[in-house]
Parts: sequence; C-alpha cells; structure tokens
Amino acid sequence: MKLYTGRGDSGSTDLFGGQRVDKDALRVETYGGIDELNALSNTGGVELVFLDIDMPGKDGVRLAQWWNDRLGDERPLIAFVTAYEEHAVDAFSLDAVDYLLKPVRLARLENTLKRARRRLKEASPVSEDGAGLGDSSSSPLERISVEELGEYRVIAADEILWIEADEGFATVHTEEGEYLTDFSLKFLEENLAEELFFRCHRSYIVRLDAIKRISPWGAGTYRLMVGKKESEGVPLARSRAPELKARIPWSASVL
Repeated sequence: MKLYTGRGDSGSTDLFGGQRVDKDALRVETYGGIDELNALSNTGGVELVFLDIDMPGKDGVRLAQWWNDRLGDERPLIAFVTAYEEHAVDAFSLDAVDYLLKPVRLARLENTLKRARRRLKEASPVSEDGAGLGDSSSSPLERISVEELGEYRVIAADEILWIEADEGFATVHTEEGEYLTDFSLKFLEENLAEELFFRCHRSYIVRLDAIKRISPWGAGTYRLMVGKKESEGVPLARSRAPELKARIPWSASVL
C-alpha cells in the first residue's frame, strides 16, 4: 500500500511517531503542503492519505471535499488525523476511512491501515476465478456458537448486545444471558460485520442497533445503554466518541 502523511501547523511529519509499524508492505511518503498534495491528483498510485484537519491554507475537510468533487471515485482513501473531536461528522460524511485523535496509538493506527486494506480489497476487480467482494470466505460472521452445558448454543449476530474482553477471551452478552467463548475480541472485531458492530472501548464491542441511550458518565466519557434491560451500560472511550457521533449523529449537547 502506498500512503502519504501530511504536515500540519505543528510541523509534525511523522505520523508513526517512532512506533514500530510493519512498513514492509507500505510505501510511506510525506508531503509538505497543499500544493504538493494537489499534485498527487495528477500522478496516481497513492492509495491512502492521512490529512491533518489543521493545515496552512485550506483545511483538511475542505481539501477532501475539493478532492471528492474533482476526482470522485478515483481519489485515494482518506483518514483524518487531528487533535479536535468536533470535525468527526464532517469527516465521515466524506467517506473517510477513519478519524484519528492525536496522539495516535499504534493499535489505533494499525486498525486504520487494516480498514484501508479491506476497502481496497473490496474495491478491486473480481479475478477470473471469481474471488473478490462476493467471496464467501471473506463474508462477515452471521452467527457464532458457544459451549453451554455440554452442547453448542448457536447465537445469531443480531442477538448479540455487546462483547466484553475477559482475560484474553470474549464474553458475549445477549438478552438471555452471557456466554464465555474461546474467541478473542480481536477475532470477533475483524469477522463481525463492521457496519453493525462498533469497538467502543479497548475491552468492548457493541452492536449499534442495540444501543438505546447514550448517558454522560463524567470526565467526557459516556455509557451506552443497550438491550431491553439496559443494565449498567457499556463504556464508551473518549477517543471513540467522535466516530460514534458520526455513525449515530447526536442532535444536541447533553450537560
């Protein structure tokens, strides 16, 4: 994958921040300003651009909109990197791959690269042997099975309320109960439908349709009340709030 990272007003050019990222499959280049970035539209070959919101001249959101209008489907994928939460809705309305808050953690960055690779794979033409977007081997899981009293209980994906990490394994919560599995949270995040499930916290995944209320919980954090009982809720990390606001727009501020 060939990607570009940009310099914001802070002058920082190293998105990776010295972190150990597997760059063997990446061609990473840095642009120094808007003019250099605009020139990319004539060269092609760039698959992913990390845009800072706060850049000299045209800001990242306006630049992405201009690029959309000019290049349409031919533009590279875009991920925004910023210190500000308030532009998340605008960013995702431009079909951004991700919205990263500084300082960017390694695990978060790797997740963004994974999303970008998935999009590129889905957008690639179907090969002669029929592999591609419709390949069943890459289809999201529609159900999982868990052990219960010596049997395997089948749980449909739309029965899952939330999933919680428990000492390296995932506990699946439904309206009927909770079930310890031998799956990891990472495996379930990668294999459940991304449009239906949301990693709201490093230890939790929630099904978006199960969220009934979003309750302030102090210090800029929230609890997601899910299911019919709603219980004590599922934590929403501050760093994940901007993406949730984009996927479930919040119409007003709650004090």
